[in-house]
Amino acid sequence: MKLEGLTSIVTGGGRGIGRAITLALANEGADVAIIALRDLKNAEITANTVEQVGRHALILRADVTDKASVDRMVQSVLDQFGRIDLLVNSAGMFKRSPLEQVSLEDWDKSVAVNLKGVFLTGVAVAGQMIKQKRGNIINIIAASAHRCYPEGGAFGPSKAGVVSLTKQMALEWAKYNIRVNGISPGPILTPENEARMRSEEASRRIAKIPLARVGKPEEIAKCVIFLASEDSSYVTGQTFVVDGGSSETWYLYP
Repeated sequence: MKLEGLTSIVTGGGRGIGRAITLALANEGADVAIIALRDLKNAEITANTVEQVGRHALILRADVTDKASVDRMVQSVLDQFGRIDLLVNSAGMFKRSPLEQVSLEDWDKSVAVNLKGVFLTGVAVAGQMIKQKRGNIINIIAASAHRCYPEGGAFGPSKAGVVSLTKQMALEWAKYNIRVNGISPGPILTPENEARMRSEEASRRIAKIPLARVGKPEEIAKCVIFLASEDSSYVTGQTFVVDGGSSETWYLYP
């Protein structure tokens, strides 16, 4: 129970890696506000599991690309929990496309969700953490921020911006006792991508990963617990690449 009594927000916390993070936080004693835009059904299923382990869950609909929506979400969490100890920015989007075929609409949307969303949510929550003189922010980034691959579209560039933003947040808010770190997952098997991950092409690429497998959402969640707890009390401004060594290989290249 490393996080007993803490209150947390997880954007995109109802499914995939976000769901694993939400459940790990609850299992370590934290109450969790699960933020979703459209997939409220999975958010509700995840919230029910949180309640089953004896922690409080709050489901809120919010658009992380819209400042007014984010501000309302943060106020709702404060109204319910009274404070915010931890923010995990896990919401994101990916659309595969050759760079020359990326539409302006898709580019803007990727940057809005993956980079602007982290900025808006981080700043809104930091406003409360500054008042508290304490807080912790963890940004879920992507191994694509550190190594490009063909047909990654706007995903890698938008995520690379989050690496820099994480450092900027950590530098500026350290004086308020706010730590900010990032986690860059490599290929992670989730229900949403299982069919693609088990394709013949994906199997050939996965075989080239140094650990010769894809990761589990729970393995990202364990890193979140480390950064969310006092075990990492002297760590800020860092991005942990959790990818089985895959960013050191050309496993994604055709």
